[in-house]
Amino acid sequence: MKHKHIKIAAYLLAVLIANSALATVHYVPEEHTTIQAAINVCADSDTVIVAPGRYSGLGNRNINFKGKAITVRSTDPGNPQIVNTTIIDCEGKGRGFVFYMAEKAGATLKGLTITNGYALLGGAIYCYNNSSPSITNCVVKNNSAVFGGGIACASSKTRPKITNCNITANAALVGGGGFYLNASSPIIKNCIISGNLAPNGGAIYSHNAGNPVIVNCTITGNTAYDSAGAIYCYKSSNLTISHSILWGDTAMSASEILVGNLGAATSIRIAHCDIQGHNENVIAESGCTIDWGQGNIDIDPHFVQPGHIDNNRSYVEGDYHLLGGSPCIDAGDPGFVAGPDETDIDGNPRILGEIIDLGVDEVIVAEVKITPKALNLTSSGDRIRCTIQLPSCYDIADVDTESITLSKEISPSEKIRPVWSSIDEEAQKLLVKFDRSKIQKMLNGVDGLVELSVSGKLNDDDDTKFQGTDTIRIVRGGSKK
Repeated sequence: MKHKHIKIAAYLLAVLIANSALATVHYVPEEHTTIQAAINVCADSDTVIVAPGRYSGLGNRNINFKGKAITVRSTDPGNPQIVNTTIIDCEGKGRGFVFYMAEKAGATLKGLTITNGYALLGGAIYCYNNSSPSITNCVVKNNSAVFGGGIACASSKTRPKITNCNITANAALVGGGGFYLNASSPIIKNCIISGNLAPNGGAIYSHNAGNPVIVNCTITGNTAYDSAGAIYCYKSSNLTISHSILWGDTAMSASEILVGNLGAATSIRIAHCDIQGHNENVIAESGCTIDWGQGNIDIDPHFVQPGHIDNNRSYVEGDYHLLGGSPCIDAGDPGFVAGPDETDIDGNPRILGEIIDLGVDEVIVAEVKITPKALNLTSSGDRIRCTIQLPSCYDIADVDTESITLSKEISPSEKIRPVWSSIDEEAQKLLVKFDRSKIQKMLNGVDGLVELSVSGKLNDDDDTKFQGTDTIRIVRGGSKK
């Protein structure tokens, strides 16, 4: 019997190798004029690679995987510039992709931007009829629908995995500016959901029996005209939310979360999240429950730059990386163990410190010491010194010294680069010097204590970021108070 099992295993391995050898790569537009045309000739395990450009018209909207376990991707899904320039433009005449032929996780959509979609359900992407594709590193922007301006999921066995995506500035006429979930159980992970708009559920609208999971997402700047600026769930839509940030969402009531009772009691679980307003902005109607797990906080997450509405009433995207002093760094479950290939939205390892961070971004916290500790804005000294030390699991020699910048956290867009640097490998410290006059100019008008942020990255395949802060005192003239 043992030899029989060995033979079966060897046969299966041979089949897998043979199938992988037969897999074909199809190129758009070099070989096929439209994405749908490339998919039509695919067999399972094939890949469609879409070159940068804008794709519109028939064959480039309402794209159907036809139940195939294939990958459709940009030339480099990990490169934001490539993703942002590989565009499915639906021109308001339909959605980007539809999955309804029971696709499984092997049906993969990767590294494309989908925009200007319009449909009844899911302006950019619609998954239903027990379809569960993998959607990764995509940008879903400026789409609209009656339900689910960005993405809609329906039916009980529809369980797509949506990771490392940016769902921004979409709108719904009824519910779910970003997502509409009907009796489905998607996993939404490492996604930025921002600037979306709907009457209810500015970011997410979920109802009917399902078990959606939201992990390490940053949900911010979404708006509901009526209720639930971030998430509206009811009728046994039992969400689980963990390691996420819900901040700066707005609504007439329940600016972050509303758990409703329209026909069936609903419960949600929230653990290790940063939620603005906590109980005040998370409301459960009669008969519904909110299970507040461990590790929830209500502290400004300190984004590098929050998004905002401009004078033309358009949403301007923010930068949702965390500043070095963010309370969301190392604020997750101490017992959480990341998978070997698990990353944040930038492709960095999911845990860079000792504990997982909240939201989409992982940050290495460096120890930063700036001297002098009191800076006279009228003095004429030469340099400002800064010593940087990484956690012990990192080598200081791996720092890209050209990437170092200093900023004051209240205005991180203004950054100063060092004029000199030196690495002490024995002490595992990096010493840099900044031009004093530039820092004095940047801090002009500041009084008292000011927190300065120093950031950079490592010379590795992921351009891993680090950041640290130190506080100095600003004095003027002869004052040393």
